[in-house]
Amino acid sequence: MTNHPPGWDAKEISRIASQHYGGFTGLFEKHEWPERGSDMMRKVQTRVKQEYGSIAAFVAKHGEVA
Repeated sequence: MTNHPPGWDAKEISRIASQHYGGFTGLFEKHEWPERGSDMMRKVQTRVKQEYGSIAAFVAKHGEVA
């Protein structure tokens, strides 16, 4: 497992959400996750892990290296 600096996971999720989905709302809509508004920020890491298995897998799925 690669060592990452604190907060790397949140930064990567945010970057990918912006670049690939137009933001968090687009990310949640595309995956049919029910949360909206401020609830998205509380649930995004949990949802990504449920869907992809890990933040690193989410990053890799989007063509990046975690």
